[in-house]
Amino acid sequence: MTNYRITDFPASTTAMLAGACLVALLLAACVSDVRARRIPNKLVALIALLGLAYSMTSLSLMEGAGRAFVGLALGFALWVPFYALGMLGAGDVKLFAAGCCWLAPSQVFGAALVSALAGGVLSVIALVLSHGAGLTAFRLAEVARDPTKLGTPLKAPPGRPTVPYGIALAVGLALAGWVPSLSRLT
Repeated sequence: MTNYRITDFPASTTAMLAGACLVALLLAACVSDVRARRIPNKLVALIALLGLAYSMTSLSLMEGAGRAFVGLALGFALWVPFYALGMLGAGDVKLFAAGCCWLAPSQVFGAALVSALAGGVLSVIALVLSHGAGLTAFRLAEVARDPTKLGTPLKAPPGRPTVPYGIALAVGLALAGWVPSLSRLT
């Protein structure tokens, strides 16, 4: 595999502007996810296209296109199993894959790890808000005793919203570009 140069938004003024653009787009996705529990396909396509453009301008055209497409494929491959298991929405998977167009393939795994950690925190907060602290503590104790129960979804009560997981994915994507040393986590 080609050793693509990592994305380092703080490295130059141009990169900082690109990073600010990505963060603004990710914020728009988060707002949509919180409000409607949907991430618009047009926004996802814009993130992917601008990520492709960023990669192609920060590297050579062919190398940048390759980096963007490899990032897109890796980002999709990492999260699509969770969609297949009903744990994430399709918009979440597409958002992460599109955001990976901005990153080097080596940064995708760090972004996914940070996203998963942020998602765990977000999920605990959502459990406390929807089920109360007592049931959440009981659920966490059960998982600590038997980790196989971690994959057992706890459905939100009727009328309670689902977790806007796009927030966690956006955190991982943004941090991967702004703190490139995260790619060393994997």
